[in-house]
Amino acid sequence: MLTAAECRALAAKYKSMAQRPDASEDRAAITRNIARTFTGLASQLDRLAANIRDEARSGRVSAQSRARPGDFRSST
Repeated sequence: MLTAAECRALAAKYKSMAQRPDASEDRAAITRNIARTFTGLASQLDRLAANIRDEARSGRVSAQSRARPGDFRSST
């Protein structure tokens, strides 16, 4: 499973690909969209990891419904 940090690294890679001078307009648009998608996924993974931590601390989630460590890794 991808981590938030890995998603951010992929976003940077695709953003860089979009800025290459030899990239066609179509390829640049596609790779920019992929970069935005990975950036959004990283944000959602960070939010999910924070939510899991908060719920675990407050005891709002039963042990059975908690994600296993590493299921939703965050770089924060």
